[in-house]
Formats: sequence, C-alpha cells, structure tokens
Amino acid sequence: MDRKQKSVSLLIALAALTATLASVFAYYPVTATLSPTSPPVYFATGTNAGQNDIGSGNTISVTIGSNGASLSFTVHPTYQTCYWKNITIIKNDDSKAYNIYLRVVTPVSGISGATVRIYVYNKGAARGLSGYPTPAPTSGTYVDLTTTGTTPIGSLSGGGAFEIDVYTYIPEGSTLPSSASAQLLLIYTPSSETPP
Repeated sequence: MDRKQKSVSLLIALAALTATLASVFAYYPVTATLSPTSPPVYFATGTNAGQNDIGSGNTISVTIGSNGASLSFTVHPTYQTCYWKNITIIKNDDSKAYNIYLRVVTPVSGISGATVRIYVYNKGAARGLSGYPTPAPTSGTYVDLTTTGTTPIGSLSGGGAFEIDVYTYIPEGSTLPSSASAQLLLIYTPSSETPP
C-alpha cells in the first residue's frame, strides 16, 4: 500500500470514528442547591416619609415591600428648587460591607429642562444647599434620574445606613405634567466587581 492509499485509509477510519462518537452522550450528576436568606441590605422609612408635602392634601408617600426589598415613593415638586430630606433609608444589617449601586433603567421624561436627582448621604450627615437663583446641594453622591446609567454609591459597612434625599429643579414656565416617574434598581454586592 503506497503513501496515498494509507492517507485515504486513515481519513476513512477517522471519519468512521467521528461518526461513531457523534452519537455518544455522557451523563454526570450535578446537584444545585438554593439556600435563600433574608436580605441583608434593605429599605426602611426615613424620618420624613409620610410628612406633609407641597400642595393641598399632599404627603411624601413612601411604600416599602414587606421584606424591604422594593421601594416606591412619590413627592410633589413645583417650579424652581425643591428638596426632600431623608425620605427613605438603605440599611445593612449584615456584619460585612456591601458595595451599593443605583441604576436608572427608565429615566424621568416629560418635564422640559428639569433636574431630578437622588442624593445619598451617610446616616446623620449634614446637608447644605447654596447658590442663587438655583440652590443645589453642596455635597453628597447623587444619581441623575433624567438619564440611564449605573452610579456607584459607595461601601455600606455592616450595621450602617445611607439616607436618601430627593432634589428637583423645574424651570418656571415649563409645563407641569400630572405625573412623571423613573425606574431604578438598587444593586448591592460583597464583591468589588462592577455589576453586569
């Protein structure tokens, strides 16, 4: 048998072996276990939740899920600058620290020229607004609710808490909608990696 015939025979043998192996399946057992736990980081009401708001009969409405893993709030801004202090709290009841992020999924729209922000402060931190004619907070990490994106808030130590404030600026003369909302995600992780 010459070299060319040997090569053809080898190719035929390999093709037959490949065709045979293509229909073989191996099965390995795997056990996946889920061990649910109570949320170590959760929402709680702030000192101004449920308090009087701007406008007749309006209150600062804060609704927290039964396990503290969801939040909705309503405030009632008017023209120029409005600021709501400590409407909700992000608490960490664990012994370890978690990195906290806020992600705007659906931004506020429909208010021309408006600035809408959530400010985050360590529990009990001082606040201040300055500037004329549009005062704005002088410190604090904030999340812009008029654009999508993920904002790192910082590390929340075990037993710590962040207080959440809301800031709005609506230029006078803008048309005020009956309602405008944003959708956000609170993300927390013990990892130093950026969340997907």
